[in-house]
Amino acid sequence: MIDAHVHFYTARDLARVAGGLPYALPQPHPLTGYLDRLIDAGRKPRLINNVHLSILPDSENVFAGFDELAALQARDPARYGGIAGIGTILADPAYATAARLAHPQVKGIRMVLHDRAPESVGAGAYSGAAWRELYARLRPDQHLHVYAQDPATTLEVMAQLPEEVPLVIDHLGTCRPERGTDDPAFLKLLATAKARGNTWFKGPGYRTSTDAAVVAAFAGRIIDTLGPGRLVLGASDAPHVGADHDGRPFAESYTPLGALDFAADVAARVARATGIAAETLLSGAAAEMFDPSATRAYQ
Repeated sequence: MIDAHVHFYTARDLARVAGGLPYALPQPHPLTGYLDRLIDAGRKPRLINNVHLSILPDSENVFAGFDELAALQARDPARYGGIAGIGTILADPAYATAARLAHPQVKGIRMVLHDRAPESVGAGAYSGAAWRELYARLRPDQHLHVYAQDPATTLEVMAQLPEEVPLVIDHLGTCRPERGTDDPAFLKLLATAKARGNTWFKGPGYRTSTDAAVVAAFAGRIIDTLGPGRLVLGASDAPHVGADHDGRPFAESYTPLGALDFAADVAARVARATGIAAETLLSGAAAEMFDPSATRAYQ
């Protein structure tokens, strides 16, 4: 089992943004408690990706997570050993310095656009000199991780990127399920990703829709265009900040285990429809996604 998208942060991290958000702060989500709940349930992950949390001004919590996992493994290798910890930090030219990107566990940078409209990221927004210098600093095993709810917004970003920059597109590329899998922007996003040849789509999918059948349909479209080797469903997005399309907080509907089970349900549905093993859909592409030098197991 892997968790390709999870957030770890403490009360101290949240104190830095207290009073500055238009909604209540989430509860702290420390790495140790997350791991203990999974391990006690018999679900020890082999890889966890601590992803930049949009409400925080930087990714110092990601680096703290590396240290916390190392301390746990030194203290109790039988319980915590065998877990690879990697991270994705804030995509900002001033923050993602050469020194921070040199950390061997940093595997990517995250650009968070939320519900921004395509026209808000028009020509030049992410292609100026500072951004080009940032892209050039990325190692071959590091990627740009893009989160935008509208696939048309992601397309605007992609048009500004050097072709050699590997991409990981969040939440299956769309949080607009009402448009259906024939949404022209979604289909163009898939075609563009195929043409680039270095783009992956990542789950867990519940931000696309809380209906696993709907998510499976979008995942199926991705596979139809790019094949299973460009999809990773194994992710929790814990601790589930935000709300679904009906306004219900995700934290009321999901726990880390519940979100991983949701992803497994989506994978099982796609597996039944395609004959592709659910394990492949959950984690088969993770090795190449986080390390392009790895042998590609699935085309």
